Amino acid sequence: MADEGSSTTSHAPIAGPLASGTTPSLTLARSLNCDSNALLSMPPFDLFVAQLSSDSTEARVDAMKKLSIVGDAMGTKETIEKLIPYLDETIAKSEDSDEDDEILLLLAGQLAELVPGLVPGYEALPLLPTLERLCRIDETVVRDKAVETLNKIVPLLLPGGRYEDGMPFGQLRTTAQRLASAEWFTAKVSAAGVLPTMYAFWNAHAPRGAAADEVRREFRILFKDLSEDDTPMVRRSAAKNLGRFVEAVAGLTKSAEEMIKGGVAQPAVADENKRLVAFEIVPIFQALSADEQDSVRLLAVSCAGSVGCGLVREPGVTADVVLPVVRGGCADLSWRVRHNLSKVFATVTGSLGFVGPKHIARQTEVFKLFSGLLQDSEAEVRAAAVENIARMAQLGGADLFQAHIAPLLPALADDLVMEVRSKLAQTLMDCCDPSICTALTDQIILQEFRPLLENFLNDEFAEVQLHILSKLSRVSHLLGQMDVVVNSILQMARAQNWRVRDAVGRLLPFLAEARGVSFFEDHLLEPWLKIMSDQVADVRAACIAGMPKLLSVCGSEWIMQEILPNYTRMYDESHSYLTRITVLRSFAALAEQDGENALNISDALMEQIVSLMLRGLTDSVPNVRLIAARGLGLVTMSGQCDSGVMNSKIVPALNDLVHQEQDIDCRYQCQLALEAKV
Repeated sequence: MADEGSSTTSHAPIAGPLASGTTPSLTLARSLNCDSNALLSMPPFDLFVAQLSSDSTEARVDAMKKLSIVGDAMGTKETIEKLIPYLDETIAKSEDSDEDDEILLLLAGQLAELVPGLVPGYEALPLLPTLERLCRIDETVVRDKAVETLNKIVPLLLPGGRYEDGMPFGQLRTTAQRLASAEWFTAKVSAAGVLPTMYAFWNAHAPRGAAADEVRREFRILFKDLSEDDTPMVRRSAAKNLGRFVEAVAGLTKSAEEMIKGGVAQPAVADENKRLVAFEIVPIFQALSADEQDSVRLLAVSCAGSVGCGLVREPGVTADVVLPVVRGGCADLSWRVRHNLSKVFATVTGSLGFVGPKHIARQTEVFKLFSGLLQDSEAEVRAAAVENIARMAQLGGADLFQAHIAPLLPALADDLVMEVRSKLAQTLMDCCDPSICTALTDQIILQEFRPLLENFLNDEFAEVQLHILSKLSRVSHLLGQMDVVVNSILQMARAQNWRVRDAVGRLLPFLAEARGVSFFEDHLLEPWLKIMSDQVADVRAACIAGMPKLLSVCGSEWIMQEILPNYTRMYDESHSYLTRITVLRSFAALAEQDGENALNISDALMEQIVSLMLRGLTDSVPNVRLIAARGLGLVTMSGQCDSGVMNSKIVPALNDLVHQEQDIDCRYQCQLALEAKV
């Protein structure tokens, strides 16, 4: 336990029933056998005990929801010495009664809220017995939440604590032993969930020597016993946590998913740790992957990426150990196993380490397995596999992509299941995202993707269309060679679904960049103006957001000749104040941008913008005046406005409005604009 001389945090008691200035609710007053005046003077702990002892389930639930507040009111010392023992005693009694699982679930979650905010990590050891009891509860969600809380608290126990000899290591060790060797399966299920965290804790904090090595060996034996348990639920829990346990044994600080997806180089693994993974953990992995229960196998095969990283991604080793499991998972009779493997296939592929011409044969085999999943008879498997296409293209390169994936794309694009088409549309655009995939050239994108994009933009489901439209700017430099795609976009400017119109509006400035200013004048200006006056605010906002891009592409002179007259006419003829607000915000967006876009504004255009904003200050609708004042503030902050215009027009107009404006919000925006000048 923590030494009594260790520092504790004191907190002032919260007045009343745990909330200053409040009166007890009628439900609370009725659930407790006392009047409201007595409740107001009741100490936090006494009120908590009274509520938790009530016959009213609602009162007990309310009490447990406020556990962290009670602890904050009591302070660190009293929480550890008084509140935690009481909770442990309550849980002990609940094992012999039918305590509401909802209350136990809340308790498991609230204990996590206490650490490290109220209870420092090095003083959190007294929480372990309570969590251990919760790990034995029959209800699955309670156990899972207790394991989650335990996994959060254990890494925080050190450093900083002053413990008795052997603590906290001794208590953690005995906790793991009791859970793993319990007679009932519930505790064993929880043991599989906490052993990876405890193993990692020993790696990080235990003193080096034979004693620590012996404990780690004991943890490995416990996990092996759990993986061979007669109860499928225990084996399933072992399979679920196998990946984390492999990473703990190997001494990895990041998960396989984080390393492969983030492109992190394989960290060094000590030879002894690598040997332990190969000779002790791999047999567990192989056994669970071949389990008679598909619910076990599906969890085991998804850990293949962690096993590969634990083996340092050595191709010779992973080809003998991991690849056969992947091969078996792709051919498993249970579609759920294939589905789970499909979801992590790119991570598994990256962990195999098959890189370079030397391993082209094995790379080819892996891509053939992946193409099999893309053609699976189950739509869920196909949809999960499709999500990995972009990362697989990056891992294998253009040649393997064109040989094994590209031929399957037309069939997937015509899949009868909308989810498959939707995921494919999304992953195709990810293939064009440099942050995800850089392996595919523009020529390949035009050759393989252009027909698919044309089909997707005409899909009957808006979700499929949106996945393309929202990310088509990634290939804006290729739109000049996609006539059918551009024509489809123009037709979709009149789509019934407002989200589609919104995506088209955000895309039009990129079309201007790809096809030229004259193309925008001839074909895009009319759709742009229609979207500008759309009935849906978010659609109009697309034009506002696109103004800086349009300015950078077309220049100030073109904006003055083509856009300004149309916007001014819309402003003059508007019957709704919303149209005037949209016009003002569009020009204010130009002044809001910094850097290159801001420098494109000519003095003449800036003067026109200022004139329009000044008109807005005299509008009869306060909302319009507010937007105009905010726009002038942006103009002022941009530093692009001529000082003569600023002093002769903007400042006097804002000063007048500050004194004359009756609307407090408009007045505030005018003051902000004046302060921005200073």
